[in-house]
Amino acid sequence: MPIKTGWVDPPTAIGGLDHLGTQAPCILVYSQLLPGITNVTDRARYYSFYPWVIWSLERRFPKADYASFVERYRRADCLFTLIAERHARETDKDGERHGVAMVGRIKLTAALTALEGGTRLLLSRFTAQDSDTRYFKNPLGGLGQYYAGILTDLAILDSRSSKWINYSKERGRPIAESFDKAVDGDLFWRTCEGDAVTLKALDRLATFCPCYLTKSPREHQHLQTLFFSRPPYDEGDGPQRRSSLAMLLHLTEALRQFCPGEDLSQNVFRGGIYSGHLPTKIPWTLPPSLGKTRSLWAIYERGDLLSIAFQGQLGAALSAMELTDERFKTVEAFVRHYMSTETVRDYLIEGQGRTFGQSLEEFIRTGPALNDWQHADHEIQAADRIVERFGDKTFPKSELIAASTGCLVALAARDQTEPWDYNSVGWTDDVLADYPVNLVSFRRRVTAWLARPMGEVLAEVVQWALETHLRVALRKLRQTGQSSFRFRPTELGFEVVDVVPSPAHTIPRFNQAAQILRDIGMLNRKQGLTGLSALGRQQLESLRA
Repeated sequence: MPIKTGWVDPPTAIGGLDHLGTQAPCILVYSQLLPGITNVTDRARYYSFYPWVIWSLERRFPKADYASFVERYRRADCLFTLIAERHARETDKDGERHGVAMVGRIKLTAALTALEGGTRLLLSRFTAQDSDTRYFKNPLGGLGQYYAGILTDLAILDSRSSKWINYSKERGRPIAESFDKAVDGDLFWRTCEGDAVTLKALDRLATFCPCYLTKSPREHQHLQTLFFSRPPYDEGDGPQRRSSLAMLLHLTEALRQFCPGEDLSQNVFRGGIYSGHLPTKIPWTLPPSLGKTRSLWAIYERGDLLSIAFQGQLGAALSAMELTDERFKTVEAFVRHYMSTETVRDYLIEGQGRTFGQSLEEFIRTGPALNDWQHADHEIQAADRIVERFGDKTFPKSELIAASTGCLVALAARDQTEPWDYNSVGWTDDVLADYPVNLVSFRRRVTAWLARPMGEVLAEVVQWALETHLRVALRKLRQTGQSSFRFRPTELGFEVVDVVPSPAHTIPRFNQAAQILRDIGMLNRKQGLTGLSALGRQQLESLRA
């Protein structure tokens, strides 16, 4: 009998994303502040299209087995994307209104171009799971990969009611039925069953395009009710989603009023939630309920800046470890070497002898004000430089250390003058136990650092980052059998594994939220600038009342 000695197999190496566990608290916060929308749920009409597909298949093919269900579903998924892309080409060519972020778009738009050139288009060519041209690996395509979890959380789908996922009777069926009223379901399924897609059929099916959502009154009302958390979607975290979306509407209005020419963007969103000010330093004055939401988002952004600063310190240290021929068997031994390198000495020369507390006081006295978040020395801009220039060979590592340490000093200084309440986002010690570097632990360390020289503080920060990475990677190895080590101990000492990881921001679901607001007709784009529609203004006014 063959024997497999699995215990000697090397662990599977993976790249990993959160090498310090610093991003997890940020994700925890924005998940609470914008529930029901994720970083992969890009379009509003999928929230009604997917329940309709399942409901419609059940009515038309009640005896279908799983294999035939999956094939028909996959054809529907592809056809939906083709309709949207075709409608964009035949109307205003505005991807945001039609085909952007539709499932399988890259492969399917190329096929549509070929169809327009006279080449035959068969849906099965893209849905067959053993095909080199398949549109999606997951058997249930965009639903299985992106939307199933969140639609189940919202009780629109019910994964318990059949062999495969189903719509819920209470919420999913009314949404599906409202979608059905606005489209030609018979022609849609005849096209799917026939396999071959024609341009004429795509044009006749245009009402499936996401841009028609606002022209489907009952469906549109269902999705407004969902996203803005009116009954029955007003339980749990639903009201927080409403407040976050309303905050985006308010930011759009404030930009148009006080910052003409400045478009709604993720950078503006980050600066606004962090500082409470618009790009022109004008206060972003929100109604009290939305002001509280903005302050909670500020905690998210502060955590993201902390994460970038520590990622920068880790990257600088691993770059130095990669360059040296020496091997170190303890983190402490490497940190002693690191602090003696020319790169670190170059950084420390400017603040020779200064304590952390003195650096903090100097920043409070001479650094950019919180509202001046477009200033080059502001922590918002410093974090962006760390992310954007990390791989740039012309970006000296001494500047990387300076930017990362500067972020930490700035965060500590802001906390001296404008402290935030971390308990408001549920950061208990139990929640944070697996993530040693967080705003709570950072605040505690700052207290101990005030009287210590900057060199000692930097050494502790680097040691903290390296030890945390080992802890996080060991936990991942124990839980999954996968190795995410960026440096590892060997018999000869530490060695860098693969490439030094680049710092990265967390993604706070901004793009998805803004796109959904466009899809449901509350934001529009005119002459390249985002503005409120009449419906968006009406929605904002109702929340102010």
